[in-house]
Amino acid sequence: MSSADHWQTRLALAELQLRAGSELQPLWRSVLPQERGPRHVLVLDSGAVVLMDEWINVPSRHALMLLAPDGSELAHYGLDDLILRLGVSRRMVADHGKLGLWMSSAPELSADGSAVVFHSARRRLILRLADGLLTAID
Repeated sequence: MSSADHWQTRLALAELQLRAGSELQPLWRSVLPQERGPRHVLVLDSGAVVLMDEWINVPSRHALMLLAPDGSELAHYGLDDLILRLGVSRRMVADHGKLGLWMSSAPELSADGSAVVFHSARRRLILRLADGLLTAID
């Protein structure tokens, strides 16, 4: 994460690099939609990148994003999308949010490595890494 103008504007730049020995090879570089960048980022060994919330603590249209190893967007969910999938009230999500507005705890990689699991409002959101499908389970 960086800013081309030293954070004079609210644009955040992201770059994913591959390290080969002492060499860094840029894989992709992109301007992110989150104001001042995401609050949390998870970079997986596969090169997939999960972006969560915005640096500023607001109900975000960019609450959860999945980028493919080439930087293309596989999934993009706003806070309202997450609440709808959870099937609970906004109040319940807010009451249980500890990491930002909606996450109750740090995300986890599923046992088989195919998904990222988020805890929110006493439920779990499962983000499938292959295609960005998001489902909620108890």
